[in-house]
Amino acid sequence: MYSFMHLSFQEFFTALSYMLLCDEEAQEKVRELFSKVRHGPQHFHLLPIVQFLFGILNKEVAKRLEEKYISCSQGIWTQLKHFILEVIEKGKEDQIVRRTMQLFTFHCLYELHADDFVKEAMETYTDINMSGSPLKKTDCWVLMYCQSIECLELSGCNLTAENMKILLPALQKCKALVLQVDDLADDDLDGLLTALGEGKSLELDLRNTNFSDEKVQDLLVALTKHKTRKVQIGVKSITSNTADKFMSLISKAHGVLDLIKLHSCGNVALSGQLQKDGVRAPQIVLWLKVPEMKMICDSIRTSGYSLTGVKLRVRRVADEGPFLYPTNNCRLTLHIDGPLRCGVEREGQQSALSSIEMSLYGDDVFDCRRIHQLCQTLKQKPEWDEHADELISLLHSQTSLGEIVLLVSSLTERCAASVIRLSQACSNLKDIILQVNGFLLEEGIQCLRESKRRPGCQLLLLGRRCRKLADQCSEEKDKRLSCNDNVLLALHGESFIEIVLRHGKESGIDDTWYCGIDDTWNGNEVNIDEEWEQTRYL
Repeated sequence: MYSFMHLSFQEFFTALSYMLLCDEEAQEKVRELFSKVRHGPQHFHLLPIVQFLFGILNKEVAKRLEEKYISCSQGIWTQLKHFILEVIEKGKEDQIVRRTMQLFTFHCLYELHADDFVKEAMETYTDINMSGSPLKKTDCWVLMYCQSIECLELSGCNLTAENMKILLPALQKCKALVLQVDDLADDDLDGLLTALGEGKSLELDLRNTNFSDEKVQDLLVALTKHKTRKVQIGVKSITSNTADKFMSLISKAHGVLDLIKLHSCGNVALSGQLQKDGVRAPQIVLWLKVPEMKMICDSIRTSGYSLTGVKLRVRRVADEGPFLYPTNNCRLTLHIDGPLRCGVEREGQQSALSSIEMSLYGDDVFDCRRIHQLCQTLKQKPEWDEHADELISLLHSQTSLGEIVLLVSSLTERCAASVIRLSQACSNLKDIILQVNGFLLEEGIQCLRESKRRPGCQLLLLGRRCRKLADQCSEEKDKRLSCNDNVLLALHGESFIEIVLRHGKESGIDDTWYCGIDDTWNGNEVNIDEEWEQTRYL
């Protein structure tokens, strides 16, 4: 028994040793090898031996071995052929087999380098999904060799410009392509456009690039020649010409394009659904600077499109002032982050404010600078209930305010009293949603139940509630105890409804009920608004 410092030597010599056996014994050894591999991932460490066997059966390699009086068994070749075809067939029915074995399959075919057999093997294996599997340079060469690919998905594969060039023949020939490439520079655009070709169904993720404005325009024009479904582009800056080409792509891809995103180091994010003549058009997500955002919105208006379901998030207020967008009877959400201090301070029992969201309805234009200034104050002293009067004063005259969402660290009595004052001061406010990162303290709940609430305003609270009768939990370290349930409280008029979303004893991870607002901006399907709608009138 021999062993080597590097396993590749051991795997190669194991494969070679089969060739030194008599034909019958060699085939028995290979049968045993395949039997183990078929039993699942616990034997995947044996796959390199199989790959080396394919390499040894390569015509050029086999010829050189014969010169050394080592003959390759025809029986082994038949076994290998049947095995790899079996893996391909099983992968058609079993997604797990396909995802774990397809790259290995391509490496085996590449090692063999028998064009006729590769063509046979790939005849029905034309849809390749490598998403989520980081690809090395050798992997790209292997994929390029198996060129009969019709649908290719390469998202989350850590593809670089260099690897993309290796894959050019395969990328050009496929009819449907999902492609994510990182760190592309202006000089790489020509290679990318060559890879895309024309006329294919396309999903393109270039968010981690920084194309100049001129190159972004070239890319947008090129995308009009495809059936583009989704596209994300990282930009340095944009001009009005870029904005016009952005809308030209949307217009030409109407009915095909589902989503388009532009990413830059901007301080404003806008998300919304485009409409034209009452028909839904693509969803757009923009992370841009204020002047660039205005250019896009001006192009939207002049192109005859309108925005619905608008969400606007402000990271910071730039020197040129905030971006103000007329709501046009659509929902507009302003989201400004502040600090979050979890848990409850025993001294004074104060709660910290983390974020404010507002939903505005009507034709008003809302200037978010005062809200932003309030958040800056909260960074220095985050006990939001001490600033509640300022917030109420700020919102009192905002007639278009229909909903406000507050994320706080805990529901104290002072916090509850501030929420009640807010509902009474804003006569058009229909919904207040309080997301509590920590605990719904009994003192706060009791304050809400005993308060005189405005009938037209509904209050929803999401948070944790301790079920112990005495010595109730209130600290961050207690959040995972089984006595704490995740609950939703709904207060409307005189009614008080409590819904247990998850019992503490049912999950070791007690934060899964909360879907952060960032989920929306990351493109996920998570939407806490839908969950609120489902439970609002229970």
